[in-house]
Amino acid sequence: MVMRLCGGAGCQTAIPENVRYCPACTEERTPKQSDDGIRSNSVSDRERYAFLYKGERWKRNVQPKALKACPMCSRCGIKVSELVDHIVPAGEVIRQAQESGLYPGRPYAGFFFSTNLTGLCRGCHWHKTNEDKMHVGRGRMLWR
Repeated sequence: MVMRLCGGAGCQTAIPENVRYCPACTEERTPKQSDDGIRSNSVSDRERYAFLYKGERWKRNVQPKALKACPMCSRCGIKVSELVDHIVPAGEVIRQAQESGLYPGRPYAGFFFSTNLTGLCRGCHWHKTNEDKMHVGRGRMLWR
């Protein structure tokens, strides 16, 4: 039987040639079911709030200021920031802002909080988005 290394990042496990990942890496890559609503919010935030991302306030004001405030990727610190990321996922911070009662009549107040925005390179943004979708990584709460 011909063997090769697992395709998981840094994994040195020998696996059959016709298999992509070892069992441990396969399990790690399989999304876990979550009934807390975080994962489902993260999956569709880009589509759900597309009108905010496409709006003039985001394009001309919020996004350029966030990139200027964080010119280097806040995750790897090596590459130039290309994208603005919500540290706490947009859907979650909007929900938290609504529940706080501090922003009556402003249903999307949390979306534009500059303290919740950071610059990321494309690679780090991809990794963080996947962590948000799987609800892994550092805990994220704006209020507490």
